[in-house]
Amino acid sequence: MSFDFSTLTAELDQRGIAYWQSGEVLLINHDCLAVLPLIPAGSVDVVIADPPYGCDKAQWDGRFFGEWYPPAKDITSHIVIIAGSAGVADAIRCAGADVVDVIAAWNTNSRTRGAIGFSNWLAATVCGYKPRQQQNIMRFAICGDMPDHPAPKPIEYMAQLVPRLTDDGDCVLDPVCGSGTTGVACVKTGRAFIGIEIHEPFYQIAKQRIAAAQHKCLPIRAEDAPLWQMAQGDSDRDAR
Repeated sequence: MSFDFSTLTAELDQRGIAYWQSGEVLLINHDCLAVLPLIPAGSVDVVIADPPYGCDKAQWDGRFFGEWYPPAKDITSHIVIIAGSAGVADAIRCAGADVVDVIAAWNTNSRTRGAIGFSNWLAATVCGYKPRQQQNIMRFAICGDMPDHPAPKPIEYMAQLVPRLTDDGDCVLDPVCGSGTTGVACVKTGRAFIGIEIHEPFYQIAKQRIAAAQHKCLPIRAEDAPLWQMAQGDSDRDAR
C-alpha cells in the first residue's frame, strides 16, 4: 500500500522529533514506544523487527525487548520477529497465539558462538498472517563487511527475507531498525520503509547506508550524481 509520509512527518515536526526522509524511506530518531502510536492503523503492510533479545552484546541488550509488540499490533496484524537462537523462545512468548510459523535461515559461514557451539541460524517468527506459500527455510552466506553495530543482521539475509514476506511496493516498518539493514534490503527490493531508532549514532549509520543504497539503485547520469539526494526528495529534520 502507499504510505502517507507527509501526515506522519507533520506529526513529527509538531513534536520536534528528528527524522530523515528520502523518497519512500523515512528514518526516525526517537523512542519507538512514542512514535508507534502516531502511525495510523492499516497504513503499513508488515512490521519486521529485530529487537534486542538478551545476548549481552551491548548495555541495552540485557533482555528481550517486547514492549513494542502491542502498539505495532495496533498498526498491522502482519508482524515478523527476528532473533537468533537465544531469542526464539522469548519471541514466541511475546507473540503468543499470534504465532503462525518460524522461518529458519542457515548462515553457512557463521562464526557466532551459541550455547552449545557455533550458532549457525536465524529465526523469523511470523505472526498474525500467512505469507505466500514457500519453504520455511532459507540459506545465506555473509559476503561483505558488516556495519558498525554490536549485533547487525547480514544484508544477505534480509535481502532474501524481505521479498519472502512482502510484495513489490509494500511498506515495511521496523521499530528498532539499528544500523538500517532492513531499510537497505527494502531499497534493493523495491519496498517503502519506515525505520525507528532511538540511538542517534546508529540512526546516523542507518541514514548513510540507506542513502548509499538509494544512490546505487538510481538510474542517473554521471553528471547528475552530486544531485541524487535532491532527486530522491531528501529531507533531514533535527529535533528542535
